[in-house]
Amino acid sequence: MLLIERYLAREILRPVLGVFTFLLVVVLVFYASRLLASAAVENLPMDLVLRMAGLRLGLFLDTLLPIALLLGVVIGLGRLQNAHEIVALAAVGAGRRRILMALGLWVLLLALVAAALSMVFRPWAYATIYELERQAAAEFSLDRVEPGRFQVGDQQWLIYAAGREGNQLTEVMVHQRHPDYSGVMRAQRLSQIDEEDGLIRLRFDGEVRSYRISQSGERDLTSRFEQFDVVFQGREPPRRDQLRRAMSTKALWDSDLPIEQAELHWRLVSPLSVMVLALAGVAMSRVNPRLGQSTRVLTASLIGTLYFSGLGVVINWLEQGSWPTWPGAFILPMAVLLLLGIRYWVVQRGPGAPL
Repeated sequence: MLLIERYLAREILRPVLGVFTFLLVVVLVFYASRLLASAAVENLPMDLVLRMAGLRLGLFLDTLLPIALLLGVVIGLGRLQNAHEIVALAAVGAGRRRILMALGLWVLLLALVAAALSMVFRPWAYATIYELERQAAAEFSLDRVEPGRFQVGDQQWLIYAAGREGNQLTEVMVHQRHPDYSGVMRAQRLSQIDEEDGLIRLRFDGEVRSYRISQSGERDLTSRFEQFDVVFQGREPPRRDQLRRAMSTKALWDSDLPIEQAELHWRLVSPLSVMVLALAGVAMSRVNPRLGQSTRVLTASLIGTLYFSGLGVVINWLEQGSWPTWPGAFILPMAVLLLLGIRYWVVQRGPGAPL
């Protein structure tokens, strides 16, 4: 029987690995393309882009694992059923209980991996990502300005420099957008001075001219300087709804805030989703083989989509305080287990119950 269990585990887990690899590549390509486009616009270093892409990819693992397990189990058991190997195994006393035993240890290991990803890796990854994003986007730096090209500083600034001398830009034009008007400042040189508390000082030197451009396009010279400094806050503190994702699981457990309780429920439900969707995959392998493998896969994909869509809705309700903390997000795995229990009871009591 040990050899049979190893054979079943290998034949079922092989599609799981294939589906997981495919989903991983899709997510990696999606985030890599977005970050590379951002890097091209903002002139970000490549090592920063790769780190952020890797961290973003890791944050999806606690979702990809249960989905890959669901689809892989359906595909693997579907192949065994179509080849009548399930019937042959049942004839020698290795029915579906033996299948559950063959998968049990692996599903438990994957659930532990999902728990580590959601409770340990997730807060660390978000804390790292917030810091990298703050350095990459919120932190203004003239070093990223490439002479001869327009460079977007943030939501309001547009900078152009004809050249560079050391750490200074030369023949500079800075365009600032406001809701009612636009402003343009020209100078021979522009340098940056980073001060304490995240303050940034931009120093314009040499024939500084400030213009105001109305919505009609008229330009008025408002002031002239030989030297002019602009001081602004370069780093914005992270929002409250960002901080909770970087909080430790213990800190979330001790909190009573709905938004932090929602994050805690997501982390706790992740390992449960692995086990629940694995059971759903085993149950779906009982589908009539005449329906074909593609029908099973499409149905499993729909179930996985509905499960995580419903989980996202419940998490949003928890954040808003419109859903009770018990059962909270646990309502989704509990509902799936209830449906599986009802289905098992109906199948066992019905005539011609499957093996």
